[in-house]
Amino acid sequence: MTLTHRLTAFNTATESENKIHDDAVAARFGFTGGLVPGVDVFAYLAHAPIHLWGMDWLSRGGMQARFGKPVYDGDDVTVTAAASETGLTLEATARGASCATGAAWKRDDAAEPAAIASAPLPDFDTRPKASMDSLTPGAVLGALNETYTREDGAQHLADVRETSPLFEGGLIANPGWLVRRANYILAANVLLGPWIHVESRIRNHALLRDGEPAETRAVVVENVESKGHLIVTLDFEIVSATRRIMSGRHWAIYEPRQVREAR
Repeated sequence: MTLTHRLTAFNTATESENKIHDDAVAARFGFTGGLVPGVDVFAYLAHAPIHLWGMDWLSRGGMQARFGKPVYDGDDVTVTAAASETGLTLEATARGASCATGAAWKRDDAAEPAAIASAPLPDFDTRPKASMDSLTPGAVLGALNETYTREDGAQHLADVRETSPLFEGGLIANPGWLVRRANYILAANVLLGPWIHVESRIRNHALLRDGEPAETRAVVVENVESKGHLIVTLDFEIVSATRRIMSGRHWAIYEPRQVREAR
């Protein structure tokens, strides 16, 4: 069984503080244009398990995605999902190239991950620069608090071209909206230059609905140099009141090799 989903990519982050999404800045690092955020490509891939497994997956399933090549605004993207022994094998292609790969499973019965502590956010204007010192393994990041709204959810669904009726027009949060919080908590805690989200692995625990509070918490797992890039790994969770909504692991190149070489 193979499922195919086609869409036209949209760069939602042209006004972002992360200038890797800006055409001119991205071009300096060898890209054709500003990168569509990896969290949005994650949402493109998530269409398959959403379509096939519905609420079962949204409340207890899991997914992993790795972003190997950029997706650009206006790209014709094809997402394919093929049945495997453990669930689905996922791939997103654009411009004749494989841009992202991943996997999804209908139910995650592993033991619940340990809770992450909640800590205060640093002052945004004086947050430290992202570095080996400011993102030390074991460091608990300041928590991000917000309220999920139908309006925000509906805009996200439109941005990632998701038309599934399961989300009731935005009353229920899409997993792509949720995993985007892992980007936001990193950027809220440290000052970043151009940076790139490279991989996420998530587990769904419960639905987040219109009007509910959402607190994103994260802890630094690893901070390493690889092939000239500085890469941070976070464990994160999103909770609402007394229940966990999503947990996962998030990888980002917080200082690309090209930035270090240019400096």
